[in-house]
Amino acid sequence: MGWRKARLRTRHAGGHGTAGASSACLAGLACPALALAAAIAASTAATGVILASAVWAAAAGSDSSGCVPAAGAASDTLRLRIEVGASTDVTNEQFYEDAYLADTTFLGRRLVGAPETRHAGVLQLGIRGTRAHRALRYELRHLLSLGDLLQRGLLELEGAYDFAARWRFSFAPRGEVRHDRTFGRDLTEARGGAAARLRRAFGGEDTFAELGLGGDFLRTSGRGADFVLDRNAASVSLALDRSGLDPGEWRAGWSLALRSFPDSSERSHLEHGWEGRWRHVTAGGHGLTLEVEGARRGTLEAAPTTRDQFLDGRAALELELWSLASWSWRARAEGELLRYDHEDSVLYLDTRVARGRAGPRWQSATGWSLSAALRAERLSSPRDPGEEYAETGGELGVESLGLGGWWSAVPAAGWREYLRPSGEPGPASLPGMHSSFAFYELTLFGDQSLPGALRLRVAGTGRLECHTAHEQDASSLYFSVDLRRLF
Repeated sequence: MGWRKARLRTRHAGGHGTAGASSACLAGLACPALALAAAIAASTAATGVILASAVWAAAAGSDSSGCVPAAGAASDTLRLRIEVGASTDVTNEQFYEDAYLADTTFLGRRLVGAPETRHAGVLQLGIRGTRAHRALRYELRHLLSLGDLLQRGLLELEGAYDFAARWRFSFAPRGEVRHDRTFGRDLTEARGGAAARLRRAFGGEDTFAELGLGGDFLRTSGRGADFVLDRNAASVSLALDRSGLDPGEWRAGWSLALRSFPDSSERSHLEHGWEGRWRHVTAGGHGLTLEVEGARRGTLEAAPTTRDQFLDGRAALELELWSLASWSWRARAEGELLRYDHEDSVLYLDTRVARGRAGPRWQSATGWSLSAALRAERLSSPRDPGEEYAETGGELGVESLGLGGWWSAVPAAGWREYLRPSGEPGPASLPGMHSSFAFYELTLFGDQSLPGALRLRVAGTGRLECHTAHEQDASSLYFSVDLRRLF
């Protein structure tokens, strides 16, 4: 539990002199300066590894043994990529809340905002190449972001090796250190993990069996760590899948994950997961897709709440019809189910969600596309009618792909009707907590190449809620700009 973590850290950090405080800092990565220095040191080492790998690969030539490749053998490739730039993120949330003086005198409803702007310098290095006549493919990436409120260092590797006919081994280790001082936090996180997959082709080499293994860890310290528990996890998965258009694509998979929480053993749990997907495409390009996935989680020991004892499932059906090679019509229906082992009436409530969307899409030969869709969503919770709602709305989409860029804008609007509005008593004489509202949204994304080997990335979302109970009006904004020079 979070209070246990805080109590243990306080006990170790105080009352033992300078040596005790220093050892606690080193053990928990609690000192921001130390964490930042470690991130910079790791980033420098990663840069050296990437550059050394590039030099080594270039010196070795196209054959890892140094010999001239046999006639007809594919030559290996190598590409080094460097990006240097800066980023800016802007966030703001506004809502109304009751204001009081220290003597509990009520001052009325006041508009509260949480604006924040952060800036950072960014360095990203990557090396992509092949070895053993392209039987081994790899990509090593390193990201270093140093900002006024957030510092982050990331190193990850992805690779795939076709070591025998019909056999492929894939691997993806990664590590990350970050120091987060946004929204009043002073949180240091260190995380790492690795995933591996072994695939075997069968039949006409379009059907595969897959075995996966994975593991990860998370360690946190500082202000805000009480809400982010340390974690260790391991997983195994099995899957069968088929690719191709005749008779179709399908995938069936099962996974088992074990997660332990050193500071809160009651949260340690075992989770079974499953997935299924089937897609059929006709000769005319029309497609039908069915997807299902779910998880069954249970704690390893008795727990005071049912937070980690539940069944979660999702299913979706999608239909796509094409006409004249430029017009398409898509419809999608989804359902979600969350059921706790021991449902209560306060925090952990069973819910069911049904949602759907349908509309046309037009795509031109020059890279422009326009779309429109109607959408609806219904949430039900038998033991808490105050959370139940029905939502209807619509959206438009504009997308451009060409001239060295990709841009999209999606405005949307709708109405959410709570079935038991705020203040209206329910079966247990408890008033509803929410009021119905109209909402307006805008999602924007852009990735554009500019002269001088520059690249601009823009992302933003905005939402405005106008409630029937105006004291619940709210708005939110997120906007990010990233400009980099490519080498």
